[in-house]
Amino acid sequence: MTSSLSTKRQRSGNQRREKALAIEPALPTRRLPSIEEVLNQTRFFGEHDHMIQYGKAFYKRKILTPKIMNFPFFAQSGLYFHHHLQFQGLEEFVCMECPYFEDLIRVFYSNLRVENGHLYTEVNKTKIEMKPADWLTIAHLKYQGQKLSFPTIPDDLPYNRDMAFSDMIRPELQGQNAKTVGAMNVNDRLLHYALVHILSPRATNFAKIMHEDTFMLWAMKNNILINWPHHIMQHMMKCKDNKMPLPYGILITQIMGYYGVDLTIDSSTVLGWTHYFGTKSLKKLNIVNVNGVWHHGGANEDDEQQPEEDIEHEEASVPDHRVEDSRPQPPIQHDAQMLSQIWGGIQHLQEGLANLNLTVTTGFDRVTERINRLEERFDTFQDSFK
Repeated sequence: MTSSLSTKRQRSGNQRREKALAIEPALPTRRLPSIEEVLNQTRFFGEHDHMIQYGKAFYKRKILTPKIMNFPFFAQSGLYFHHHLQFQGLEEFVCMECPYFEDLIRVFYSNLRVENGHLYTEVNKTKIEMKPADWLTIAHLKYQGQKLSFPTIPDDLPYNRDMAFSDMIRPELQGQNAKTVGAMNVNDRLLHYALVHILSPRATNFAKIMHEDTFMLWAMKNNILINWPHHIMQHMMKCKDNKMPLPYGILITQIMGYYGVDLTIDSSTVLGWTHYFGTKSLKKLNIVNVNGVWHHGGANEDDEQQPEEDIEHEEASVPDHRVEDSRPQPPIQHDAQMLSQIWGGIQHLQEGLANLNLTVTTGFDRVTERINRLEERFDTFQDSFK
């Protein structure tokens, strides 16, 4: 009997793994389509109204360049921001990669709606209904945790915007009204990069720290488990309804592949080095390692040669409070940068201790309440014999 159950479990596990592996490439065998097939865009739609909506609002909509995180590199780098992603269960999601289909992604968004935690759309006359349980198979994400919908902030979260923002700023820039990413400590800046390029992608203002950025970073740093499928669907609808560039190209391609959308006719965008968040990203962000310590470097002349939408200029990120001086500047002192990183680590430990203290205090309060209730019941029980 035990052997039979074990065999059934093994078969069931193998079937789930085979299904998950089948969508990893999300690309069937390619064939050369005819010109008529490529030009006939009625193949995208099951209803004429859907095609009209697509032509009006989505045909020319920009697709955001997806980013893929080189998680193994960061795990061995000596940085610690990736631990926040691990706690959220995002390790596999941020590493998802496959060629993506821009035309089909536009069709996906043109028919998209979200109701009661279910995602509905239709692509190439194939209907898609993505249930909460499907997120784990397709995107390696569990449908659980806090359903955050900024700007609404739950009352039970002890969030203070000013304190959260100040905690991210380098010690030497405290009190200087710094508002952009160049003033952030290294680990928070990289966590911010993952947020605005992978988790909540946007097309512009990468260097600006929005209020929503501050809140989401605070939640992740304080180990508040976020319902990421809910967050992603909300962000999809926000981008769709506000005529914004469309994010999550790789995720959407995986969804279409899982539900059997025909991907053999349309051309795909092949991934290149600009799609990856790794060593080259650190160089572009001007984050360098000196003697095992990561810190912000000086001005990087190569920044001006990078695509404008991907630049997060270090110089524009730090408030300019100095008078121009033509005299040569002294060499950068790395002691301050080392102190900054050490201070960031201390703050990280302080956050963990604060969370632990809150958890212990809450636990003691609950125990005290239960003891009080038991005492009341015991007193009542004694009174019944008098």
